[in-house]
Amino acid sequence: MVRALTDGAIRYEHPLKQYTSFKVGGCADVFAEPSDLFQLQEVLRYGNDSGLNISVLGKGCNILISDNGVRGLVVHLSGKFFNRIEQRNPEVIVGAGGASLPGLICQAARWGLEGLEPLVGVPGSLGGAVAMNAGGKYGTIGSYVTGVTAVGYDGELHHYKRDEINFGYRHSSLSDQIILEVELELKRGNGEAITKRMSDIFQEKSMTQPLNSKSAGCIFKNPEGYSAGALIDKLGLKCMSVGDAVVSGKHANFIINQGSATASQILELIYKIRDEVQKRLGLILDMEIKIW
Repeated sequence: MVRALTDGAIRYEHPLKQYTSFKVGGCADVFAEPSDLFQLQEVLRYGNDSGLNISVLGKGCNILISDNGVRGLVVHLSGKFFNRIEQRNPEVIVGAGGASLPGLICQAARWGLEGLEPLVGVPGSLGGAVAMNAGGKYGTIGSYVTGVTAVGYDGELHHYKRDEINFGYRHSSLSDQIILEVELELKRGNGEAITKRMSDIFQEKSMTQPLNSKSAGCIFKNPEGYSAGALIDKLGLKCMSVGDAVVSGKHANFIINQGSATASQILELIYKIRDEVQKRLGLILDMEIKIW
């Protein structure tokens, strides 16, 4: 039934590395690309009825997929329904959870709406950004969220108001939901001023982060009171490598795929960094990226 509903979108042993920013990883046992909410709910029911582990993939910017692939069902949010960005009144943008965050930021600027400029340079989908409360020193996405529509892994639809959502450091209470739509409250501003601020922030980040490299963003969360990147840099681990997996020379909390790195090489490098920090500084680094 699901195969018919999804117009042949169910695939088996489907390669995943093309969907990730690291460009590494094996195949999904079962792979689905539903085109709308109805098909997404049918795919989720299929996965649950079949006893499959279900993983949801957006823009693939905060994950490392094993070379051995992913067991169970991987649901990829693509297509117009999941990628739409709409303006429903002068102060609120509503975008589907799979919409590109960089694309949303640029569209908001074109509409003359300010607030999202601090997130320039943050890759990935809007849904993923909200689920992990993405951001940096200039602010986080959770500050602008006024409402969210999400679907549980059981296929049930939920609507949340801002006061029903908890946002923390690289975390939200929505992390176990599939975010479909996000309401953001922005302010009217001067288009030229918004674009100028975006440009300034992007240039600043470009000087200190490998924004154009194959990476998954920051690897580790910042321990309380510390910068993970500064700790790694302090130990002289910039440019440390395992195969083509290399600690960025620009920012020590980034690992880049310099060519044909494998997931196992990237993971080995992650563990080496974490072990060095714990052994020499007595601090434990928790991973910000997810390992599939």
